[in-house]
Amino acid sequence: MAETKLDIRDLSVHYGTFAALTRINLSIPSGAATAIIGPTGAGKSSLLRSLCRMNELWKGVRTQGQVLLDGENIYGPGSDITQVRRRVGLLARRPTPFPCSIFDNVAYGPRIHGVRERAQLADIVKKSLKRADLWGELKGRLERSAIELSPGQKQRLCIARALAVDPEVLLIDDPASGLDSASTARIEDLFLDLKDDYTIVLATHGMQQAGRVSDYIAYLSEGALIEFGPTPDIFSRPKDQRTEDYITGRFN
Repeated sequence: MAETKLDIRDLSVHYGTFAALTRINLSIPSGAATAIIGPTGAGKSSLLRSLCRMNELWKGVRTQGQVLLDGENIYGPGSDITQVRRRVGLLARRPTPFPCSIFDNVAYGPRIHGVRERAQLADIVKKSLKRADLWGELKGRLERSAIELSPGQKQRLCIARALAVDPEVLLIDDPASGLDSASTARIEDLFLDLKDDYTIVLATHGMQQAGRVSDYIAYLSEGALIEFGPTPDIFSRPKDQRTEDYITGRFN
């Protein structure tokens, strides 16, 4: 297995009295795509949010355990939440551009981190849109509202916005939600390209999508990690009967 980028140790997440995750232990490989699969309510989104400390935006959330990013605990004393969220970017299930121009959407993060010079921002916006396979479509429309974009373009714009702050990890929650098959295929091709330079963790309900884009799979059920391994092994030789039942559609 590749070098570990995120090392999750005894991670539990509670929303009030409800246990969304229970003692998760998982090592996310660097420079690869890991798919988190499991039924609705398994804890996939909670796991993604815990990897960038976004669960703390909800009241009554309690997180226990450790998440080590390159060996440093992001929940440790003195951890800089702003830097954690820069290094580990989260793309929500529903792509939500800000109600402003395409340019300002992508430039938002760099501005937050102190970039003010227009020429530098323009360079970042161009590079980010190119990386997200959008520059050719939008280069003449940067001052137009991002709200006018198609669903597939909005998804790629949100990816460009995340890339603009130079993250190391991309967390992607159900990337095909609400997209047609052509837009989904384009997003998947983009992920295959991006994983050469970023560590990708995506939560998905789609077994075919997990098989196409991931190098590793983690199967969650009822807030617990059932099995983790290389994608070919999980699909062809799962070690746990519960994993096989889910993958083959016998999950009850």
